[in-house]
Amino acid sequence: MVKSRVIPLVSKSIPKVGLFSSDPWSRRAKGLEEAFRTLGEEVIQVIPWKVSRWGTTDKHEILQDGIDLSRLELLLVLDIGANDIGTFFNRVGLLSALTEMGVRLVNSVSSILLMRNKAETMRKLISAGLPVPKTLITESIDDAASFVKLHFPCVLKPLVGFGGYGVQLIERDFDLENINDYLKFHSQMFGKGAYLLQEYIKSPGYDIRALVLDGKVITSMRRVGGEGITTNIHSGGVPQKNTLDVTNLSIRAANSVKGHIVGVDIIPDEEGNLWVLEANATPGWYGLQQVTDFDISARIAQSLAETF
Repeated sequence: MVKSRVIPLVSKSIPKVGLFSSDPWSRRAKGLEEAFRTLGEEVIQVIPWKVSRWGTTDKHEILQDGIDLSRLELLLVLDIGANDIGTFFNRVGLLSALTEMGVRLVNSVSSILLMRNKAETMRKLISAGLPVPKTLITESIDDAASFVKLHFPCVLKPLVGFGGYGVQLIERDFDLENINDYLKFHSQMFGKGAYLLQEYIKSPGYDIRALVLDGKVITSMRRVGGEGITTNIHSGGVPQKNTLDVTNLSIRAANSVKGHIVGVDIIPDEEGNLWVLEANATPGWYGLQQVTDFDISARIAQSLAETF
C-alpha cells in the first residue's frame, strides 16, 4: 500500500508580516525584519523556494516550515528573484493565491507584473502624460534597425530586467554599420525576440532615483557614474545628494503604475528638462540610505504597520 505524504502541522504562532524575497539575508530584508520587530511585530522571511502549495478537492494550503502563510496580514514583496519562466510563473501564482486568500500584498501582483515589463511601464507613463524619451517597442528587426539609423546614438533595453542588466548604448559607427547583427545578438542574450529602443538623453553625468512610499517621495538621490550608461548602484554608480525637485514627476509615475512602494528613475538633460525613464516595483535602497538622514527600512515598516 502506498503511504500518503503527511502535511506538516501548522504552527500556532502566526506572524502578521511576511517579507517575500529569494535573498532573505540581503541588507533590505534584514533591515526590514529588524524594523518590524522593533515595532513589536512578528516577522517571517518568506523564501519562495521553501514554500509548498497543497491542493485537494476542497482545500488549498500554502505552507512554509509548517506556517500557514494565508494567515499573514501583510506580505511585502522585495523581489521575485526568478529568471526561469517556470519559476517565475510559480512565484506569481503563489502571490496571486495569497492575495485571493486575503493576504495584503505590497506591491500588488498586477503592479509588480506591470513594472516587470518595461514596455507596459512605458505605456502607463505615456498614458499619464509624463515626459518620456521617444521609444520604439517592436519584434521587427527591420523597424528596430530603422529606429537606430534615425536616432543614432540611442539606447537598447531588454523588455524584462533590472539593475541595468542588458541596457546598452548604441554609439559606435561599427555597431551602426552592422546593426542587424547587433540587434540579433542582443535579442539572443537579453531581449528574447522583442526590442525596446529609446532616444539617448545626454545628461550632466547623473540620473535620479526617487523612492515613493504611499504617494509621497520620502527620499531621492543622484546616481553618478557606473558601468557603460547605467548608473545603477550595483553597476558601480555612486550615490550623491539630490537637489533637483522631482516630487511631482515621481508621484505621478508611481500613481500611473498603481504602486505603494516604487522606485522612479528620472534623468535630466543638458538643458535642465526632466525625463522619466522607469518605475521599479521592488526597489532597493542601499544607495539611497547613504544619502538619507533617517532609517528608510524603519520609515517603511512604520508606514505599513499603521495600516494594521
